Amino acid sequence: MHCQYILQLSLLTLLSLPGTLAKTWSVWYRDRDRTTVICASKGSSVVFDCEYSYPDFRIVSQKIWFTPRGDTKLDGSQQGDGVFKTSGPIKPRYSGRTEFYDQGNNCTLKLNNVTEDDSGRFFFRFESNKRNEAPQGFTGSGGVDLKMSVLSIKLNENGTVKERDNVTFVCTSTCNRSQMEFLWFKDGRPLPGVSGVHSGQYPLGPLSPNDTGCYSCGLGQGKSTPILLDVRYAPRDVSVKVSPSPEVVKGSRLTLTCSNNANPAAETYTWFQRTGPLTSLRLGMGKEHTFKEIDSDDSGLYFCMAQNALGSQNSTEQEVKVKESARLMLVLAALGALFLVTAVIVVPYIYIKRLKWNTAEKKLPTKPVPQLQKATLSRPEDIYENMRRSAKLITDPDDMNYTELNIRPAPSPR
Repeated sequence: MHCQYILQLSLLTLLSLPGTLAKTWSVWYRDRDRTTVICASKGSSVVFDCEYSYPDFRIVSQKIWFTPRGDTKLDGSQQGDGVFKTSGPIKPRYSGRTEFYDQGNNCTLKLNNVTEDDSGRFFFRFESNKRNEAPQGFTGSGGVDLKMSVLSIKLNENGTVKERDNVTFVCTSTCNRSQMEFLWFKDGRPLPGVSGVHSGQYPLGPLSPNDTGCYSCGLGQGKSTPILLDVRYAPRDVSVKVSPSPEVVKGSRLTLTCSNNANPAAETYTWFQRTGPLTSLRLGMGKEHTFKEIDSDDSGLYFCMAQNALGSQNSTEQEVKVKESARLMLVLAALGALFLVTAVIVVPYIYIKRLKWNTAEKKLPTKPVPQLQKATLSRPEDIYENMRRSAKLITDPDDMNYTELNIRPAPSPR
């Protein structure tokens, strides 16, 4: 009994003495019983939690975080690239990216802006000196295993996605953290109002054609491989284009083209000419309708119908006006000009001529008009005899005698 008491007292004395069993060479990471695993996304910051201890009466001269590289062993028994050192050079690519919490026995390291090249195992090592003894170093086993998050995105909708449908994007990560703030992108640009979604799901709908694009999700600066959302819809914005112009000369070539927006592209095109308020004439099929030699009767209103598997739509009506040929118009213009010039010349000439005639008539002397002599001729012989006697040439108007002839009609034969 006395011996047992002396043994217990000796053990308590040893534990209370500095530099004995009270402190040992140790390094503890976050998970003390196994290797600590940290999953991070590109561009984020990670913290390697760490504490260490060493026997008393020793002075720590160097603190090092390193990662095995190249031919070095991955168990930490051999140093590789220096990530952080209290003194001495480190690997250039880690310069300016680390923060070391050097307080007491704290050896925690923060690594900023991580990249895929940072994936791997990280270890902490410290070295200490004691008077009259060789320097000693210790590396904490297990270390911290840094893994980069691999993101993937998928769509919960199978098959064709149509206008007015509702879909949900689902983003998953190899990091199984409970609270992850996902970022969402369309065509490489952040989607407004949806950053920091914890559930990893992004609902979208009712869909419109403007929602078509490449979508991706992200954590930090890491992004998933984009997937295409292809929204299908019936033809819209159908219109008719006329080449060369809606006003064309008779006999010219004219082409009507049916344009539209559709996904998938319109499969059939049908052409119509308006014949009445509610009636139309079907002209043919095809994206284009051509008049090789357009006629005046072809003037009117035209429209087309575009159709795909999801529906159809008619265009607005386009008016076509056919004018006469330029040559005919030139001839008519020339005739009109000639008529105008002729009228300008002839009308004044006639006016001046008639004015001269009126002036000459006013200058002639006024003489009494002889009284007409009445004669009654009953036989044709008398008429001709009278004409023969008056056959002499008369040059002076005063020598003329006027007479009144009464010719009786010959009796009709019975």
